[in-house]
Amino acid sequence: MSDLRLADGLEVEEAAERLARTGRTRLSGLIGEGAAAIHAAVLDPDMVWMRAIENPYNEDVPVALFEAEPPAEQARLIAMAHEEAVDGFQFIFDRLRLGRARAMGLPIPQALYDLHDLFNSEPFLAFARRLTGDDRIAYADAQPTRYLPGHFLNRHTDEHEDAGRLYAYVLNVSPEWRAEWGGLLMFLNEEGAVTETFTPSFGTLNVFRVPQSHCVSMVAPFAGAPRYSITGWWRSAPPPEPRRKAE
Repeated sequence: MSDLRLADGLEVEEAAERLARTGRTRLSGLIGEGAAAIHAAVLDPDMVWMRAIENPYNEDVPVALFEAEPPAEQARLIAMAHEEAVDGFQFIFDRLRLGRARAMGLPIPQALYDLHDLFNSEPFLAFARRLTGDDRIAYADAQPTRYLPGHFLNRHTDEHEDAGRLYAYVLNVSPEWRAEWGGLLMFLNEEGAVTETFTPSFGTLNVFRVPQSHCVSMVAPFAGAPRYSITGWWRSAPPPEPRRKAE
């Protein structure tokens, strides 16, 4: 069991005021030294990554299978995604949905399951309600995400009918990220202009109210490392449980 917990001395009131005023906020040092443990977990060779590209089935493909395809086929799939991204919603990045991973019994680094447990503990949910002033928060899902050079997430609002999404969050776990590497969380107005940008800062939690227009800019080919984070939503209820692995 990893020693993951909320850090002491968090500036919750200041962050809560900003969230109430603007619909988004940042809070540094959320889990203290635990951020280093999560960074180590996403680098672990046992980590399982799935390649996420927008598709009608909302299904991801194991990165190992995607990269086993001939280079020409990989390029064709990426080119199709780029074409769809010109005027529509599209994304390319890697992730692992922890609820599904647990149901499938995937032997990933335990620290990630421990983080999911922490996020759904009563002390953490109480923290989330205090930060947002929203007593409806009852569940937090979570997915480690990895943005490699060329990965991006187009403009969208996170609104999803019947999903119970109240607030989106991003826990950044990339040390020493530089703004010029891309991977920036950008908030947009109705005209599509950028109104505010959050640069990934190690151990910092970003939270914003749903729905809200935002995107993640493409990671540059010269980025010095992948962009890692834990992302998800604070929901009014858990999503339907995935089918569990047969015993």
